[in-house]
Order: sequence, then structure tokens, then C-alpha cells
Amino acid sequence: MNHVIEKAISITGSQSELGRRIGVGQSTISKWLNGAEISSRYISALAAATDGKISQAEILSSLERPDLVNPTDSAA
Repeated sequence: MNHVIEKAISITGSQSELGRRIGVGQSTISKWLNGAEISSRYISALAAATDGKISQAEILSSLERPDLVNPTDSAA
């Protein structure tokens, strides 16, 4: 699970609202949440959709090292 996308959903209120702000469908947000690759063209839109509460650097970090995004998660 991508915890940065989870945080963005929490900030915007729903997967549908996050998708609306970015210009993608709810199903795309769901795929990203579950680990699908996020195209680089959406990085700045994701940051903007959260009114800067999530930085582009934080988003990129979650894509590069998803195992470090939420170190309190246990590996199942």
C-alpha cells in the first residue's frame, strides 16, 4: 500500500475527490493506493491536490522506496 496516496486521500476526503483534483478516475487512485506505478506527469498534480500538505519529494520518495514510507508497517 502506498501510504503517501493514502495520506492524500485522507486530506482530500475520498479517492474520487483526489482523482477529480488530479484529473484521473477513482479507479486510477485505487490502483496507485495498491502499489501501481504513478506516472511522473502526475507528481506535481498530486502535491497541488493536497494544497502542498504532501510535497513532490515525499511522493517521489514513496515511489523509490515504498518500504520506507511507513516504517511502522510490518512485512507480512
